[in-house]
Amino acid sequence: MGNSPAERDRLRRQSAELAGHSAVLRDRAGLRPGQAAADLGCGPIGILSLLAGRVGPAGRVTGLEINPGSVALAREFAAEHGLANVKVVQRDARSTGLPSGSFDLVHAPTPLINIPEPAGVVAEMVRLARPGGWAVALEPAAACPGSSAWRA
Repeated sequence: MGNSPAERDRLRRQSAELAGHSAVLRDRAGLRPGQAAADLGCGPIGILSLLAGRVGPAGRVTGLEINPGSVALAREFAAEHGLANVKVVQRDARSTGLPSGSFDLVHAPTPLINIPEPAGVVAEMVRLARPGGWAVALEPAAACPGSSAWRA
């Protein structure tokens, strides 16, 4: 979708607008201190601070983003906000290269409408979730009947 200043601003607004919905899904999944979470397609902010606050200093958060400009901005955001338990990596959400069963919660905002071959993203989300973990996608109401969560 690009990395123009206007696009970065749009992604920041989207992150703020979806934060409440993401918090509900995160709470439903029961994310606790010390656990691990991933935010696929985190953009320049995603819900990195929301996840980092929930897992606490003993937990870890991995932000994944394919756009190098957004990766740099997300890393800057994490550093500026003292999110020591957050790591942002440049990866494709359809094939992250991360080990299976690595996360208690795998979150992806709007993957089904923004990413070609969304079934690959869903499969990767489920693969990354630990047994008993959650894969959570947040989609706009116009695209589908609401948010989705899958239990691994």
